[in-house]
Amino acid sequence: MIEDTNRSFNLWKMLLVLMRRKVFIISFIMICTLVAVAVAFVLPKWYRAKTSILPLQYDQHIGISGNFAQFTLSSAGFDLPIMATPSDVYATMLKSETVGRGIIEELDLCKQYNIPSIQKCFLSLVDQTKISVTGEGVIELYFQDKNPEIAARVANAYIRHLDAVNREVQAGKAKSDREFIYQRLINTKNMMDSAQTQLLLFQKENKAVDLDKQRDLALNAASTIKSQLALVNVSLDVKKKSYSADHPKVKLLELEVGELRRQLKTIEEGDGRNSYLNIALADIPQLSARYAELQAEVDLQEKVYSLLTELHEEARIKEQKDTPTISVLETAYPPEIKYRPKRSIIVLATFFASLALAIFISLFADYIENLRRTSPSDFELMDQARKKLTGKTGYSDT
Repeated sequence: MIEDTNRSFNLWKMLLVLMRRKVFIISFIMICTLVAVAVAFVLPKWYRAKTSILPLQYDQHIGISGNFAQFTLSSAGFDLPIMATPSDVYATMLKSETVGRGIIEELDLCKQYNIPSIQKCFLSLVDQTKISVTGEGVIELYFQDKNPEIAARVANAYIRHLDAVNREVQAGKAKSDREFIYQRLINTKNMMDSAQTQLLLFQKENKAVDLDKQRDLALNAASTIKSQLALVNVSLDVKKKSYSADHPKVKLLELEVGELRRQLKTIEEGDGRNSYLNIALADIPQLSARYAELQAEVDLQEKVYSLLTELHEEARIKEQKDTPTISVLETAYPPEIKYRPKRSIIVLATFFASLALAIFISLFADYIENLRRTSPSDFELMDQARKKLTGKTGYSDT
């Protein structure tokens, strides 16, 4: 109960102090507020222009099959995260000094802002620019300036120079891709020619024109000879029953049997003459396997060469392509409404700040008066310390 009474008494005492100094408080607040109003109206007006863009989907691969990954923008001097989205890429490029210097030179901003150094002018440009990426991937760019026309011109210049730099980067990347693919194309052409040469040499050395047809011909010939051999053997057996072993007819049939067997052996094992129509059946499986291996290598190199030819042509088109790389959703126009200063906020903030300061000064002045009456020694020590700090001789009545 005593504590509540003291609190009520202290609060009441504080209110009495403030009532006693109400003239000072009101005057102080009015002066500060009027000064804030004057300053708010004297401060230059700043205007903010806005533009927004949506980047086209950045190529993740080059070529119709995606077998060759594109080079990253790091080769152009932009440090980006591995999982950067197209919007992150373009936002980083907007903040680059390359884009900033292009805008400064185009609009002659150093002269416009009366800044002799292009580096300082770039820092001022960055300070007046705000770039953000929305959750939908839209890039929003804001630029502030005292002149609404300049604000709009600079905001739109950002987009133009972003597109120019991006085209240059993509053209350089396409050139690197083209040169890389062209080198692979030359290497593949050499490998394809080598594979074709090996196949031709194999065919020439082994007389392997068409092994499947040559095998069929050899099999048909062997089948015919076997049929003839069977008939001659039957005739020979019949003759041996009718004639003696030395009879000319028996000898003739034996010679015929020998010739047929020699022909059959030649078909099966070859005769060493290595002619196109005389490939040994025993060698055909091995020759077919080697022929298939060489032909497969030729087919592979031809397919790779055909793919690289298409990719090389596509890279040449990309290198020479000069189309917009961004989609402008919102063009910046000279703003009609100022962005800052926020006069009402300045006046209200000054009013409440001056109110708090006036209350503090009043309570502190009352404390000093009470200290002088109740404890002159403490007051004297405080006054001496004040004199050392300020050099003044006495407290002025508030």
